[in-house]
Amino acid sequence: MPNAALKDFPVVVPFPVHWSEMDAFGHVNNARTFTWFESARIAYMARIGLVGPSGAGADTTMADGVGPILANTHADYLKPVVFPVNLVAGARVTRVGNSSITFEHAVAGADDGVLYTRGGSIIVTLRYATHEKVPVPPAVRAAIETLEGRTAGEQA
Repeated sequence: MPNAALKDFPVVVPFPVHWSEMDAFGHVNNARTFTWFESARIAYMARIGLVGPSGAGADTTMADGVGPILANTHADYLKPVVFPVNLVAGARVTRVGNSSITFEHAVAGADDGVLYTRGGSIIVTLRYATHEKVPVPPAVRAAIETLEGRTAGEQA
């Protein structure tokens, strides 16, 4: 992939842009960016064991009922996305707090490496049965360190 902007992202998900994603202004609607971010973030969380495969009625939390909940997300739109284009969305962790994980996201052209959007999100680890924040499980923290190739306390 010719995309230097995503070379440091351990999880990258491809997306073709569909004609139906265009809005009245002739570019992909801005809300799609958050779907691309979400898909990359979910793929990342599946790799670190924070969520499992989902299906109708499937429990996607960890064995002790701990899972992620989105606390914040934002995007900086750098260039309009226009059909036709194939994209890649990347996710990486920039910080692990006591009960939160901060992600960095980027969306770029799969073929030309053009950076279209960058942003971030914060998820909180939550015990769903009681709706209480809980510390990031040690196994998740260790999996992040392995995937990122650095300790969870280091900044990306």
